[in-house]
Amino acid sequence: MSDITITSSGTASSYTLSQPLPLTNASNIVLQGVDFLNNNGTNAGVLILTDNAQGSAFTITTTSLAGGVNSYSASLGGSITNFQPVAFGVGGDQITIQAVTDLFAELFPAGTANPDYISLVDDVNTAARSGDQFLILPDGSIALTPGTHFTLDAAQKQVIAEVGAALFGTAAAADGATLDLAFGLRTNPKSDVPFIDALITTDVTVNPCFAAGTRLLTTRGEVAVEALKIGDVLITHAGEEQAVQWIGRREVEISAHPRPETVRPVVIEPGALGEHMPVRRLVLSPDHALLLDGVLVPAKALLNWTSIRQDITARGVTYLHVELERHDVVLAEGTPAESYLDTGHRGIFDNGGAEVVAHPALMQRRREAESCAPLCLEGPRLAAIRQRLAAKQVGIKLG
Repeated sequence: MSDITITSSGTASSYTLSQPLPLTNASNIVLQGVDFLNNNGTNAGVLILTDNAQGSAFTITTTSLAGGVNSYSASLGGSITNFQPVAFGVGGDQITIQAVTDLFAELFPAGTANPDYISLVDDVNTAARSGDQFLILPDGSIALTPGTHFTLDAAQKQVIAEVGAALFGTAAAADGATLDLAFGLRTNPKSDVPFIDALITTDVTVNPCFAAGTRLLTTRGEVAVEALKIGDVLITHAGEEQAVQWIGRREVEISAHPRPETVRPVVIEPGALGEHMPVRRLVLSPDHALLLDGVLVPAKALLNWTSIRQDITARGVTYLHVELERHDVVLAEGTPAESYLDTGHRGIFDNGGAEVVAHPALMQRRREAESCAPLCLEGPRLAAIRQRLAAKQVGIKLG
């Protein structure tokens, strides 16, 4: 959330959360109940919100009519943009709403004595202890993760949807983002009853694909991925043979994408990864993983903007992926790269049929369980791979 701007919604306020300083409005008045913690100088951070009726930047109120709730209204003085998603189960920004059940009490007539409030807090307590999550979908509707131990009534869903709208306005819908609303327990120093905090993140569907024109090694030689057919036999990195089961195809208009950097193709120059690796320029999606030093590393984790870079001139790209009998490593332009692993995202492809894309958290668990090699996203092992590749830059001819 580095350099995140909370954009104005018809007011004179605009806030930039790029450092852990007090949040102020256009008149330089410090707003209460908001703090920002950057994660070690990265683009990931935590926005902490505490409801405070006196000068709070974040408020939720109700309008009552004839003893019942007529409408809910939430405000952050604007909406958050550039909220960084979680990918492969790591990274990303988070919003923490502290003591969220106290905040909810203000939304119901009679507060904590209201039956709807009691029911909602019971559900939130259950979610905090079981790991169940509420999902705020791009259209503003509410869903629950599979296996959730409870249901939500219309009033409860309306409260949760209003929280999402207050924080993100229409930005989440424009990005096609699903917000994950989880709950965490925090020690209450004045009571045996812990505080319950709302924890909001968002996920991005991982799209690992080859760009059209990429040649894969088959039993009949190297064949462009778009020319492959069901039944063609690929030779794997281990020298085994696997038949093609399915080929996914997706046309991406980069210039119109809400987050173009997530789909912009990565270009890997010949020899950038090792001796004759790749043998020719290799172009693939940012999330496509390559087998390096025994682990799968997404191409975007290797960017050095010289021999491995994103194509900033591309306005569109055709992506394809090849599914084999089992997840494996194939040879793309002489480089070991993963085949397609269906973790519940077949629906992202133009020819994927009417399948619904699975929740990213479930996709991540399937990827970890079914992947042919460990996924490496951060830490010393990735640092060592990047350092080794950096040492090869001298003498690499680009173009």
